[in-house]
Amino acid sequence: MNPGLTVGAGRGPYYVTNAAQLPDGNVNATGLPGVPIKVSGHMYGGEDTSTPLPGAKIEIWHADASGSYHPNAGGDASDFRADELALRGYVLASGSGYYEFTSIYPGKYPGRCRHIHVRASEIGFRGGVSITTQLIVPAKEGDDQTPETDSVARALPPANHLSFIDIDGVQEATFDFHLGHD
Repeated sequence: MNPGLTVGAGRGPYYVTNAAQLPDGNVNATGLPGVPIKVSGHMYGGEDTSTPLPGAKIEIWHADASGSYHPNAGGDASDFRADELALRGYVLASGSGYYEFTSIYPGKYPGRCRHIHVRASEIGFRGGVSITTQLIVPAKEGDDQTPETDSVARALPPANHLSFIDIDGVQEATFDFHLGHD
């Protein structure tokens, strides 16, 4: 196995299919309160997993600052009213494979550390390759579950553990996807 491949992790119980595209990359379009974050990176694939994948789809969903998902259920987006859907959607990678999204720092909920779910898909590349994983967010003071004590976080490689830096009041981190060659 290529050690640089993105490692999959469970999608969790709150995955909603057919969430909306976020043309401006704002996952928090409903304006929920929280610390602003930005995650950016590139989508790569091919034989050596270094070929940019333009048009790749990156789905994002996570808990709000208090640890609740919107909705707190899974299903198809059409199963929910528009006002029930928040902190979820997708962005498309640019011609160079670059993507970015903004949101708020995710909250924690019982049994898990803070994290962001992502599902990357490259439709048409070898028939449609996708992977679901989790981006692990640093714990906040007082968190009872940390990346060091969370079994999902411990099973993921260091690349999945985001490291934020403050740029003009926004916590920014990078993560590159590397889809393997079949």
